[in-house]
Amino acid sequence: MTAHPVLPASTPAADTPFATRREVWGLPWEPRRQRAGVLNLKSCELRHPAAEELVLAAARRLTAADLLHYPYQQALRADLADYHGADPDRILLTAGSDSAVGLIVDALASEGRGLILHEPAFESWRYYAALRGVPVSGCPGLDPDLTGVDLDALHSRMAAHPPAVVVVTNPASPAGLAVPPEQILETADHARRGGHLLVVDECYGAFTGITHVPLVASSPHLLVVRSYSKTFGLAGARIASVFASPALVSYLSRFRPDSTVSSVALALLRAVLADRDRFTEVWNDVRAIRSAFVAQVLAGHPRWRALDPGGNFVTFTTGDRRAPGLVARHLDRRGVRIRSLDGVAGLEGCLRVSLADAATMREVAALMNEPAALS
Repeated sequence: MTAHPVLPASTPAADTPFATRREVWGLPWEPRRQRAGVLNLKSCELRHPAAEELVLAAARRLTAADLLHYPYQQALRADLADYHGADPDRILLTAGSDSAVGLIVDALASEGRGLILHEPAFESWRYYAALRGVPVSGCPGLDPDLTGVDLDALHSRMAAHPPAVVVVTNPASPAGLAVPPEQILETADHARRGGHLLVVDECYGAFTGITHVPLVASSPHLLVVRSYSKTFGLAGARIASVFASPALVSYLSRFRPDSTVSSVALALLRAVLADRDRFTEVWNDVRAIRSAFVAQVLAGHPRWRALDPGGNFVTFTTGDRRAPGLVARHLDRRGVRIRSLDGVAGLEGCLRVSLADAATMREVAALMNEPAALS
């Protein structure tokens, strides 16, 4: 099989057989690469033995019809309406949250409206905005001492900015800090007064008990994105929900996101939703694993601090710009991938470790506490 070329940002378009957009060649692209024998604690996949059993059981319930026929979404939308307490006509399904981001940028942020990003934000927002030529206004979203989330600066930016799509992640990723949904409701009111649309990504909400979906019914200027990759261990299935007003869902549906959501993804999500109580136990255990992992790491690095409440990951602030890269390289040599956040504005000197089972995290903490980790 021929490997895809890794195209740097400066790749020329001269040898393409058809006219292409020059600005697209300015965006870096590289396919996902799986490294054999390496534990991926960089991507925040749900790595828990009980979740693996539940997902495998869901896969065994697939039928030939899930592969032979085109997808029909009505049954799953009814299940999701029951699970989230939302009307089915407020739910739109997409092929993962990446597709939701691209859809929102295409359908709502173009035509000169632009994006206001409460940062740090999911990298896809800037990528898709650059791909579509959509202007982006970044707004620092974290307190300087990383003790909380700052929404006041965002409110001021919204008051001074023409109508735009405003993006907030709560719990914030990759920081892991969070604000109560009541504060997001206040931000939604600022959006209403300024003619903006507030988009809230609650990808990690299940691990912290946070959801903004109930706010959508009373806030037509609010749209919520909910991925099921982390929550239900379906990263490979690529499926997410967008919650919005019926009118906005109807408008977004005309961009045909349903054509990219497979019958297999629909069936898998329906199956795991039936086991929601057991997944709740998984999320509770993830929180317990997180607490034990944090305690073990901080015992070896007492000057570090873990940012709470997190998700199925822990972000540590180290107070040393060199530490994230040193620890990441040390773990990489030992077969573990984590993410250094030193290049992320506001998170200099931070690193993020996604979680696996308790025994694995004890081993990872021991590796992080080795003297060689900082040398």
